[in-house]
Amino acid sequence: MRLRKKDLQKTKRRLVMEYDKKRFREEFPHLAKELEDVEGVRVQIRGVRTCEIKDIDVVRLIRRCDREEQAIEIIEYLKKRGEISEEYASQILKQLKEKGLRSFGSKISWGFFEKEYRNNF
Repeated sequence: MRLRKKDLQKTKRRLVMEYDKKRFREEFPHLAKELEDVEGVRVQIRGVRTCEIKDIDVVRLIRRCDREEQAIEIIEYLKKRGEISEEYASQILKQLKEKGLRSFGSKISWGFFEKEYRNNF
């Protein structure tokens, strides 16, 4: 795409570029199709985690793992201690095998909680 000076308009806070529909479709055909699609792209959100730092659950522990074997070990340990039910453990193991380790969320790395909750204490 070639940016032309006449296409740019400056407002108080940002730089705005206007396109006519035909030119936009020519330069960005896939994006134009996606934007013009009535249904659009939908992503289902099944839940939102709002737990505090004190409420460390099995999912937070799994998110610290590097390998699936580590996650399985954690699930088995918590099941043995009675902290999670047999049914919930099998549900988590099924998700782990079908969708993988990162289906529980991105990896929690060293310093995550300190950055996340620094201002709460």
